[in-house]
Amino acid sequence: MKLRPSLLRQWTSARISRLAWRGCQLLISASLILWLLSKVDSATVSAIAGFPPAVLAIALVIFASSQVFGALRLWVLLRGQEATFPPLYLMRLTFIGFFTNNFLPSTVGGDVYRAAALTRGGHDLKLAILTLVADRLLSLIIVVLMTAAALPFTNFWELRPSATGISALSPAIWIAAALAVVGMLGVLASRSPSFRPAVTRLGQKMAAATTRAFRFVGMPSALALAILFSVLSSAASILAQLIIAQALGMGVDVMQLTAVIGLVTLAALMPVSINGIGLQEAGLVALFQLLGVAQEPAIAFAAFSRALILGTSVIGGLLLMFSGRGSAGQAHRPNR
Repeated sequence: MKLRPSLLRQWTSARISRLAWRGCQLLISASLILWLLSKVDSATVSAIAGFPPAVLAIALVIFASSQVFGALRLWVLLRGQEATFPPLYLMRLTFIGFFTNNFLPSTVGGDVYRAAALTRGGHDLKLAILTLVADRLLSLIIVVLMTAAALPFTNFWELRPSATGISALSPAIWIAAALAVVGMLGVLASRSPSFRPAVTRLGQKMAAATTRAFRFVGMPSALALAILFSVLSSAASILAQLIIAQALGMGVDVMQLTAVIGLVTLAALMPVSINGIGLQEAGLVALFQLLGVAQEPAIAFAAFSRALILGTSVIGGLLLMFSGRGSAGQAHRPNR
């Protein structure tokens, strides 16, 4: 079977575009990491090396519990659709999904894994995707609301750089360059013959998803409980990082920390770097500098924040490695 020349050209062009985009993401992540490494001095190394291991372990346990609350949120949403999954099974899927999101060059790989796992036992694929979208959306809404509530307690609008010499200008330049690359690639993509049909299909899928989303309006109690678990999930993440900040003597309160983490989390959603690597760390350092935090603890905090993510991801990796494949089919029995 031979491909038509036009289809072959489209496939080749799409593949080249994907590779070019991944290359841009890798370049941005590597550049931001190198920028941070250039700021590391002996005092920063001492702050990292002298950090109490017991405090880091406690913070890791609390941070990992945010995934437990996320799994309970998904469990509630599925129960509202009369699909019964054991909570422990959903916790396993959530941790593995977190691992996948952080070790694959995409932030949706974990959702793909969870959707496949939910459908293996007979759950409807469209409903599984809709539930995962609702799960993500609830998490995002809570982050936005918590960030908006915490911002008035900061002085970001004063743009007050600290005396340590790191300002928001350097990462802002990289982010602006990344957005320029995104815009350029968007213009090039819009000239492709397959662009308009793809946009039409995307619009149809979004309209269909919106129609199906009204299923959740009819289960207010489940939504309320899911919102509660979303709040607990975000609160656990913030509490873990607050413990890190206090141990480093950063002098920020919980509202300031919530604003910084929220802004960085939202910024990391932009697909301009590999899984937010580099963008998250540079954003944390830049925003803490605006709050007057010294260079050494700000960079150390960024390093430990990434360590919490990697440590929680390792839990998912171990679950994926040592869990049996035969148990997946018996993990749930949807109610018909």
